Amino acid sequence: MRILHCVFTRSLFGSERYAADLARLQLQKGHEVHIAVDPRARVPEIIAPGVVVHRVGRLFRRWRLARLAQRLRPDVAHAHLSAACKALSGLGALVPTVATLHVGYKARQHARLAGLIALTARAEEDARQAGFTGRLAKIWNWAPAAADPGPDAGPRLRESLGIAPDAFIVGFVGRLHPSKDPETLVRAFKAATLPGATLLLAGEGPERPALEQIIASDPAIRLLGYRTDAPALYRAFDLFVLPSRFEQVPLAILEAMGAGLPVIVSNIESLAEFVPSPPAHLVPPGDAPALAAMLRVERSKGRRREAYDLGPFDPRGQSAKIEAFYEAIVAARTRSR
Repeated sequence: MRILHCVFTRSLFGSERYAADLARLQLQKGHEVHIAVDPRARVPEIIAPGVVVHRVGRLFRRWRLARLAQRLRPDVAHAHLSAACKALSGLGALVPTVATLHVGYKARQHARLAGLIALTARAEEDARQAGFTGRLAKIWNWAPAAADPGPDAGPRLRESLGIAPDAFIVGFVGRLHPSKDPETLVRAFKAATLPGATLLLAGEGPERPALEQIIASDPAIRLLGYRTDAPALYRAFDLFVLPSRFEQVPLAILEAMGAGLPVIVSNIESLAEFVPSPPAHLVPPGDAPALAAMLRVERSKGRRREAYDLGPFDPRGQSAKIEAFYEAIVAARTRSR
């Protein structure tokens, strides 16, 4: 197949990494894979050699994308996130159009597409209830493969940050965005008063100024900014917390479980669907006292690792399901013609 992915964000977070890794897996299967990006996008930094990158400017983007589709004649075009969905919407006469619901269903972006990949059962149900009439499939995402940082990565990272080898590290990896609710985590950590514990938050986003005010001069809480060494961070963490108010299937949780970390997540429908409890803990979203109490419970258990079944999130298995979904979309288009 000739596949065209479209990712027009300029950031480099979980959704962009998902798109890049899917393109890599499809290339390995022998498909011809292209990706259309914003000229200032960071996605090309992680694109596998052999995936053809096309830079499509914001001005008259839908027209530019239509010209690209006419030239490439892809078998399917796959959009990721809002800007790409908007640009691809309405081009169904040129190419079968698909999108992954990284955030949630929005009729203005998704109603005119031929197919949608929902990452959770709730997202699939929401799209149907909103009146989407195209094909829908629930296909979980996965944590893209990363180089093993080695067994000494955790101690080295602690040393680089000046954290004692026996300190208990509570970790967060993600955008500093209201949807991830890092503020509740910071307030809960301060309220928990955990002996010998440090909170590390890796990521950037609009919530940073507010977090800096709450943290003030507390030496036990650090904002690490955007990091490219997530595997080493997971080796250094003793507990992973994601207090999101809204999520689909965040890659950080899959990475944390892959590292064997004890985890605490918000008890929202999407996370409860795939995060096993036990051993994970689910707490009400936005409830700092409840999260503080669970932090104390985990601190009392000491440093340890957990085992999780990540079989349902196998990259090759999930990418094969996406390929089958493409084929169904293309076949339906052929029959209709």
